[in-house]
Amino acid sequence: MAAYVWKHFNCNKNQLCLDTVLNCGQSFRWKKNDQGEWLGVMAGMVWRLKQANDQILYQVYGPSNSKHSTRSAPVSKLNDNADKDEIKQEHLDFKNVDSLVSKDTKVTGKRRKTPLVATSTKTFKKFKIEDVVKVENEVKCDEHEVQLLQDYFQLDVDLEELYQHWSLKDPNFQKVAAAFTGIRILRQDPTENLLSFVCSSNNHISRISSMVEKLCLHYGNFISKVDNIDYYTFPEFSCLCGDDVEAKLRQLGFGYRAKFIASIARNITQEKPAQWLESLRWKSYSEAKAELMTLLGVGAKVADCVCLMSLDKPGALPVDTHVWQITRKNYMAKLQTAKSLTDKLYREIGDFYRSLWGPYAGWAHSVLFTADLRHNKEKNTEELHTSTEHCLKPNSRGKNRSPNHFVKHTKNKKVC
Repeated sequence: MAAYVWKHFNCNKNQLCLDTVLNCGQSFRWKKNDQGEWLGVMAGMVWRLKQANDQILYQVYGPSNSKHSTRSAPVSKLNDNADKDEIKQEHLDFKNVDSLVSKDTKVTGKRRKTPLVATSTKTFKKFKIEDVVKVENEVKCDEHEVQLLQDYFQLDVDLEELYQHWSLKDPNFQKVAAAFTGIRILRQDPTENLLSFVCSSNNHISRISSMVEKLCLHYGNFISKVDNIDYYTFPEFSCLCGDDVEAKLRQLGFGYRAKFIASIARNITQEKPAQWLESLRWKSYSEAKAELMTLLGVGAKVADCVCLMSLDKPGALPVDTHVWQITRKNYMAKLQTAKSLTDKLYREIGDFYRSLWGPYAGWAHSVLFTADLRHNKEKNTEELHTSTEHCLKPNSRGKNRSPNHFVKHTKNKKVC
């Protein structure tokens, strides 16, 4: 393989922490090697990423025509200046920002129009990508490559400003966030995002990752061999419509999820308009979620995950076991007497956080969720270590079931 040079751009760790964002269960195709580099597939190419000081360094591998012909290349949000028929207010106070969440805030597939935050001077801050990302002159970066990374990591969103806003609104967030900076939501390919979270049902992280890789290996297209590993694209829905797909996926260990995947592929390919899934980026949050839930195997949590992570709905808030426990303990005392998470309570919890944190509530929730995972993981590790020292059995508290969205990174933990 020819030598590849490292390209880089400036990016503060408070704006993006690779080690956290790529390891909190949003995407299942990123793996960290022994050199501390992350390798994964995005936009039909293989990427090698690492973070040093305030820089993101990257290498990219793929077919010579991949960067202009791939389905996975996102519709950019960064170059669209058309603001008509969207939110036009430029002077908003905190109350007005929060009030937007009671409506279906529109977000386009090209560029989100949801206000990021309002400042104390009542001036809406429109964050400029140049404030965070500046391509260095030493090694010339391909403009298209940088745009793909900017779009994937949504670097047009000023995360530090949002953290400040959430901290002002929520003392509990302020307490937790200091140790968990740089956590942002990826903007993924909707097809991969949807089918990945269909695979997450009642599953654990290593098996979900294995299923995703099997889909790519058996139904995707070869991209390149990197570090002696073959990488493939995520398959098109049309590649999963064959009569034998369900049976083959069952043979590959997908279980009942095989039926869901085959049904979703046929439904979207044969019954929906072209680009139906991507078009949900132009729908309101409630409309997009409702349409997703018409698909076999897609419930409220999976729909919210897809809305949040690939359909430009930053207010979408998946409610899972962890969020339920966080909310009962720190936010909604009335949940202490609730026996189960009903549909009504699911909606109430989401609305509560949207009212508290504002239009980017889904992003704020991911910070508390990730902190809770890290806390539980360290706690379980400590308990297991202590139990081993005293020749006792591991504490059964480590067997709590985990979410159907961001997935707990303990290899043998299930997600519901």
